[in-house]
Amino acid sequence: MLELLQADLMPWRGARRWSCIRCGKCCGVLEVPVTYEEEKRLMKYGDVFRRFKIGVYLKKEGYCIFYDGKCRIYAERPIACRKYPFYIRLKGSKEALFEFDCERYFVYIDKTCRGIGVGFKAEKVIRDLIVELKNRKILIRS
Repeated sequence: MLELLQADLMPWRGARRWSCIRCGKCCGVLEVPVTYEEEKRLMKYGDVFRRFKIGVYLKKEGYCIFYDGKCRIYAERPIACRKYPFYIRLKGSKEALFEFDCERYFVYIDKTCRGIGVGFKAEKVIRDLIVELKNRKILIRS
């Protein structure tokens, strides 16, 4: 199983463009927590969760249970999947500073993501992600 290390993160400014190319790397790297709403929505797929004292996660067998060369639930994937490869913090380096809607965030990106350099401007992707997190009332933590 792939493991994301702190050394694999770089400030977002190092990635001018980004788009999900659906390569599946994140499906192997991430342990995917699901919100209560996501759990209710994904229950239709059956026994796809692991339950722990601290939360509910999608099952993995090396890769996410929904990955079979492509994500079978891409349009309804959890927010943890939507956020990858971006990591939004409330503290960080000056190079990672991202100001939006009168708030300051520090945004890092997994520099091993193969979607870097293609697609949309990183600023737009990050803004859209922050808006989605706020709309879902999902807290951005340290």
